[in-house]
Amino acid sequence: MTKILCAVAPDTEERVRRILAGHDLHFVRDIQAAEDALEKGGIGLVVVGARFDESRMFDLLDHVRKSAAHKKIPIVAAIIGVTTMSKETVAGLMHTTKIFGASVFVNLNDFDDDETENTRLRLIVNALLVLPSVVPVIAKKLGLLPGGE
Repeated sequence: MTKILCAVAPDTEERVRRILAGHDLHFVRDIQAAEDALEKGGIGLVVVGARFDESRMFDLLDHVRKSAAHKKIPIVAAIIGVTTMSKETVAGLMHTTKIFGASVFVNLNDFDDDETENTRLRLIVNALLVLPSVVPVIAKKLGLLPGGE
């Protein structure tokens, strides 16, 4: 089973656990713990929330993409939480995470916290773990990228 590094704010851990049920999850609370976990090896995917370690999501994205050993690890960047952000802020985060190398950007505020929606999100993670090149196609079909059905 592939280990997923979950770099999220503590108050969002339970939602991430529900979405990623059945996966080997390794939660970290700060950038140093995330870097240490990556150096230990065995991480097959990174999930990073916008509020991770006082909004250090971009630091973690930068670290992963600049590391020769980790740059091919798929990354899910996400807005996770109860605070609603303006459309402009969400669009800015989406574009910036793509520039920093995120494989997929998801605003979890757009998805109900129920089994149906969590299963849809889990499909993206499963696809990232199996074949990263098909993720944009699947994400578009599920409506997670502009132009989706």
